Order: sequence, then C-alpha cells, then structure tokens
Amino acid sequence: PKVPFALWLVMHSYLVLVAGLVPLTPNSRTRGFSAPLRGGRATLAVSPSPVSSRLPSERAQPGKRREAEPPEGKLVPDSWLDNWYPVMFTADVPADSPVAAQVFERPLVLYKDEEGLQCLADTCPHRLAPLSEGRLAVDASGTTRLECSYHGWQFAGCGKCTKLPQLEGTKPILPLYGASAYPVREAQGVAYVFLGNASLAESVPLALAPELDAEGWIYEQDYMRDLPYDYTTLVENIIDPSHVPVSHHGTVQGDRNLAQPIATSVSERMPPIGFQGKTEVPLHASSRLSFAQTKAVQTVTFTAPSLLAYRFSVPAGDASALFYPIPVARGRSRILVRRARNFRTERVMRTADLVAKHLENNIVFDQDMAFLCGQEARLQALRADGWGGAWRAKRDSEVGGGRSYVMPAEADRFVISFRKQLDAAAAALPWRSPPLAGEAHAPPMPRTVLLDRYEQHTKKCPTCMAALKLTERLIGVSASTSQVSLMAALVLAVTPAPPLALSLACAAAAAAYSAVLLRAYLVGPIIGALSNRVAAVPLAASAASAAAAEMLRAAGTGAAEATGSSDWCRALAFGSSSASVATSARMSASAPAASVRAYDSFRNLRRLAGIA
Repeated sequence: PKVPFALWLVMHSYLVLVAGLVPLTPNSRTRGFSAPLRGGRATLAVSPSPVSSRLPSERAQPGKRREAEPPEGKLVPDSWLDNWYPVMFTADVPADSPVAAQVFERPLVLYKDEEGLQCLADTCPHRLAPLSEGRLAVDASGTTRLECSYHGWQFAGCGKCTKLPQLEGTKPILPLYGASAYPVREAQGVAYVFLGNASLAESVPLALAPELDAEGWIYEQDYMRDLPYDYTTLVENIIDPSHVPVSHHGTVQGDRNLAQPIATSVSERMPPIGFQGKTEVPLHASSRLSFAQTKAVQTVTFTAPSLLAYRFSVPAGDASALFYPIPVARGRSRILVRRARNFRTERVMRTADLVAKHLENNIVFDQDMAFLCGQEARLQALRADGWGGAWRAKRDSEVGGGRSYVMPAEADRFVISFRKQLDAAAAALPWRSPPLAGEAHAPPMPRTVLLDRYEQHTKKCPTCMAALKLTERLIGVSASTSQVSLMAALVLAVTPAPPLALSLACAAAAAAYSAVLLRAYLVGPIIGALSNRVAAVPLAASAASAAAAEMLRAAGTGAAEATGSSDWCRALAFGSSSASVATSARMSASAPAASVRAYDSFRNLRRLAGIA
C-alpha cells in the first residue's frame, strides 16, 4: 500500500535528524587526532625504558581517581597529568635544603633524605605556607624530615605529618594533617615527577634518551633556565633549526651568512603532540672536539610532553643535543639542556669550562627572549593563549591588524606539524588558571626583567652560584685594597713623601680598582651578578673625594676640574654611580695608564697645596 505523504515526511525528517547526529568518522569528536589507548584511557605515548623508581607508600593523593572512563580516543586533562615530567637536574637539588619547582601551575618542593629524592606539594596543609621556604630537620629517630618554617610541622617523604608541635599530647596526628606527595624518579641525572593518578605511575614509562645509558657515551654541559614565555612558544622555538644562524649570530652556534634553505621532512607524527623527522643544518667547527665546520643530517624527535632530541654524526663520532621543555605556568616555562657524545670522551669539562658554557647558553637564550615574548603577545591578541588556530588567523582590523603565520619554506615543516597537533590538543592541557589574552601593541617587558640571568638561572645553578660567591669575595678584597691604597695616597699627597711611595700607592689603588671593575662589569654579568652594592661608593671613599674636591676649589681650581677630579677619585676607588660604564671599562683595561693618571692628579694636588 502507498505510504501517506504525511507519514513519509515524518519518517524522512526523523532519518535526516538521526543521520545528522551520527559522527561522520570515528575520530570526528577527538579534536582531529587519535590518542593511543590503555584500557580505554587516553595517554601520551612514550618509549619504554627501564628505570629505578620509588613511590611513596603512604600519601595524600594530589588528584582523585576518575569515576568513569573518558570516551574512547578523547584526550582529557588528567591524561596529560598521567605522565612523568622532568623538573630539574638531580645535581641541582641541594643535599641540605628543599628547592621549589612548578609544573602545570602545580607548586612542588623537592628534597633529599635517607631514601633518596622526595617530592611534595609546596603547600603546608596547616596555613598553606610554602614548604620550600622551610628546612630539613633530623627527628629523634635520626630521620630527615621536611619542616615548615611557619609553625614547625614536619613531614615524611610520603607526605605523612610526623610532628605537630602545637598539638596537645593526647591528640593523635591524623592523616588529614599530611601533605600531598607525588611519585618521583631519578633517571639519567634528571628528576621526574608524576602529577596524576599515583596508582598509574609504575605502568607509565619515561621518555628517555637511550644513548645516555649506552656504553662509550658521556653527557655534559647541563644547563637550566626559567623563561618568561609559554611552554608552547618554547617548543616551537627549539624545534626550528632554521632560526639559529640568524638569531644567534655572533655566538658559537650562529653565523647569519650561513642562513640558507634547509631540507626538512617529517616522517612520523606521534599523537597527541610529537613527531620524528630529519633536517640538514650547518655545524660550526669545534677545536675542543676536533671537527671542522660541516653540514650534518640531524634526526629530530620530539616526544611529548618534554623531550626533544637532535641526533647527528660528525667524522669523529655521534652526538646529540637534548632539550627538556617544561610547562611551568601560562606564559612561563623552564628548559633543561644537555649535550652527549661518544667521541673525545676524555675531554671532561672543568668547572671554569662549565661556567663559560653557561655564559654561552645565557647569551643564546637572551638573543631569543625579546622577539619570542613579542610573538607570543601578538598570537594571544588573536586568540586567548595564542592557540587553537591563532597561527592561521586572517587579517583582522579589530585586533590591530593581526594575521596568521606565513610559512612557505620547507624549513618550517616542524613548526607546522607542531602547530596542527597543538590546535587539536591544547584545550586538554591541564592549566589551573584561565587563558591569557595578550595585546599586540602592549609595551615590551623591561629588559632588566626580561634578561634577569640571576633569577632565571644563576641562583638555581650550583656551579654559577659558587662562581658568584667567589666573585663577591674577590670584589670585597679588591674594594678594601683600593680603599686603603686611596687613603694612603691622599695622606702622601698632602705631606712630604718620596715620589716612589706615592707612585706605589696610586698604582696599588688603580690596580685594585681595575680588579673590581673587571669583576663587576665582566665576570658579574657573565654569571648574572648585577648587584648594586658592587658599584656603590663606601662612605670613606665619598668623603675622601669630597675633601679632594674642596682642596682643589680652595686652591682656585675651576669647578669643572674639581668635579672631574672628585668623580675620578670615586671611580678610582670604588666605581661610583657618577662614573660611566664606558669610562670604567677603559680604566679597567689598563691599570698602568690608570696609575699614571692617579700619580699626575695627586702631583697636581700636592702642587696646589704648596707641597714641593
């Protein structure tokens, strides 16, 4: 029988409606990528590697177990947390004090006790004071505990509260009083922390560099720096080898004359964010490692969340450059850098070599800093956080004429691959704060903040901190010597004295001050020591300069000459703020010239004072 038209219309509408609700492809609801699954749970894929680990046996869990499994193939925020994240080099964790860290806006505190490395949430459960500001205390049993410096609560590595001084003796210490503890591992000289469900930690492998465990390989030049731009901006920068010759011109790594087309290919994409590819880049000659300038084919592997490896060969052997990008917070990141090789392994770096290498790395990251922060601000002006397709945005007058990336060269393939994967996965990144909205034409960050090597590197680096302390001691000795020498020269200048004694006093003052300048303006910036007290003028030197100026004025000397003599006396002794850096640098470059000038000035002073 014929179907009535009205019934046919209803059935047809129903089928169209149902068909419209059915996904066209199995992955149409997975943000454009398929995640590897483990028991229906989306995870980040990493290569398995054996490593020793230790999990806290008693803990207050930092995260709750999910009640229901996520839809198949969908990456949820917790799956990013269910991974091991590098935090710092284990050598940078002090043996006698806790140290703060942060990953995905989760504050952490790391320290060492009799069982090894421990990691707790950097929050005391009492009044939320940072435990990283506390100290390591030894209890009555001889066990090291982390003690909060606010009220003296002590915690074991598992997070359990073991001492609560204010609690009445009849009351028990409840599990509620414990701190949150995280699983922690030490592997290949790096401290890793697991932020997610602790019961999964043992089954999740770390992303490691197998060559670091291979026989005949050594690794060195470990370097860490905190950066004032986002994790995604950092990753995009370090996967781009084509910027090195231009951005880092003048360093060991760069020469803008070597900017050229770079053959780049992506052979495999590793969801949610990762890839493997090849590129060919020019390498500078290295006399230390005995290879000439050459072009090397590099295998590039980025394994989410935090391992980028450049592996290449030179005539002497194989080498790799390893980068560990760490998501600290929105708009902030941390980078660990390491070099490894299987040749010239007898050339182990000394402390001075390591400080010099850290100087080189400081300069390299300084060179990138300003334009990476500017790039990030412009992307954030197009779309919050600069993700989710901001790099493809069209020109829009409402956002200040912003526009998309223009990437026509083969050298941009790594960045394109990364940005496409980031568009799909960025919404699942487990930040705790809301997205950042930037301003394309916002004033740039002051360079004193942008390039603050002390806060970003030195105070967290044991090697550079040791060099800084030595420098400050030498500066103190040099300043004291120059002060005593100046006082002696002033006394000799106004009393009859042999010219030789006066010359020696002036020479000693100039030489000591030259040492101050060399350390203040050369060594200091190298290791991030830009302390104001280095250039401050002690009261005695200031008084002596004023006295010298008054004597010149009393003798009828012009004001300009008196002022110049006063400024020069201060500069000679301690580097007063009135002496320019350029003048100071010229003085420090030639101690003999400074001593001659000192002798001439004091001879004029003696003549004006009526002394033969």
